[in-house]
Amino acid sequence: MNTHQTSSQSGFTLIETVIAILILSLAVGSLITLAASGFFTIRYARNQIVADNLAQEALEYVRNDRDTAFLQGSDWATWLSTLTVDDDGMPTGDFDAGCFSEDGCSVDPYTSSAKMLACDGDCPKTVLFPDEGFYGYEGGVYPFNQLVDAQPVETSYARTLHVSLPTPDQLLVEVTVEWLNGSAHRSITQSTLVANVAL
Repeated sequence: MNTHQTSSQSGFTLIETVIAILILSLAVGSLITLAASGFFTIRYARNQIVADNLAQEALEYVRNDRDTAFLQGSDWATWLSTLTVDDDGMPTGDFDAGCFSEDGCSVDPYTSSAKMLACDGDCPKTVLFPDEGFYGYEGGVYPFNQLVDAQPVETSYARTLHVSLPTPDQLLVEVTVEWLNGSAHRSITQSTLVANVAL
């Protein structure tokens, strides 16, 4: 007795395989796009936080400098004249130099050299000292410079301080921080009023 059995095997057809690959490719592509977008968002948020902190630091430095000057017996006009710079921050004179000028000035609260430098055109970009965890400027004199060979990392953050006198007893302090986020140019501006505390 000869039995002839036919076995039928079922599998994916070529069209079904191509469709499955297409669906899988779309799913994987979507995940990669989502991950890339997430990394960009994280980098943008980090850069924004750094810029906000750099701006806030400059505002707080000016306010602290005013308070320190008054505690040491300096009057309003004398303190204002320090914002036209020198003690090697250079340009000084009338109230159209230094931080009062169109170019503004840069602020470096941590250096033991001149803390405010008049900008000539654009203010210099900050550098990051990763081991110490703060931003400063190339050529600044910092306490750790004498202890270790600090290697700063260039950044794209440029901080500019502008001041003006809306009234004789009020100083408007504006800080602009500009940076690159990828290839996009970004900037933020923060401002505060600093008053003559002797009134």
